[in-house]
Amino acid sequence: MGFRLGNGSRQVTAVVTESGRLHRAHGPYGAPGRASRPDTPVRQTPVHRHVAHLRGLRSRYMAKGYSDELIPGACVQLALREDTPEPPPGKAHVVEPSWPLLFRAFDAAAPAASRGTLEDAINGFYTTIGAPFLPRRPDRPDRPDRPGPAVRPAARLPHRVAALRRALAAGSAVSSPPRLAVGYTVTADDVRLHVGRASESLPRQDVVELHAALSAWLHLNAAR
Repeated sequence: MGFRLGNGSRQVTAVVTESGRLHRAHGPYGAPGRASRPDTPVRQTPVHRHVAHLRGLRSRYMAKGYSDELIPGACVQLALREDTPEPPPGKAHVVEPSWPLLFRAFDAAAPAASRGTLEDAINGFYTTIGAPFLPRRPDRPDRPDRPGPAVRPAARLPHRVAALRRALAAGSAVSSPPRLAVGYTVTADDVRLHVGRASESLPRQDVVELHAALSAWLHLNAAR
């Protein structure tokens, strides 16, 4: 399952497989491109972690000007085996032939399966492999440029916020200390509040309102 974006001359393709690997390829328009060494499964729930990474890649490349959605999202079944041998001692890793083959097979199968958004493909992927997931809202189109206050770039975010943003993009969760009776858990897909053993996810608009209220409180009490 994956996507392809382009910037007018070059394209990037990213694919997550059932084995929990994230594959990427870069190249000119009309070619599968050069396959990079895949990100291998890490920790528990590697598929979920790499899907979160996949969303982050899409956002970062679109911010870099890769705004052409050549394949918005596609979930396909490929008759390929992923070979990931370890490199010989003291030698650099060489990309195995199976990785470019994966992208060529994805190229052939994806156009017919690419009928929706990336979130549609992710939901279909989770359903196909039988992985638990919470459906996410559909992708929303980018707003056209219009006059207004400039958005502060990520590089200027406060250090702590930037560090947590990187953690979420990598698939980690940010949670409140266990000593609190009322707590929270934040992931790339969800904001959840906990009261004892009960918990509830907040819709995006409620998260926005909560963020505004907390920011207002912090500004009001900054001198204390």
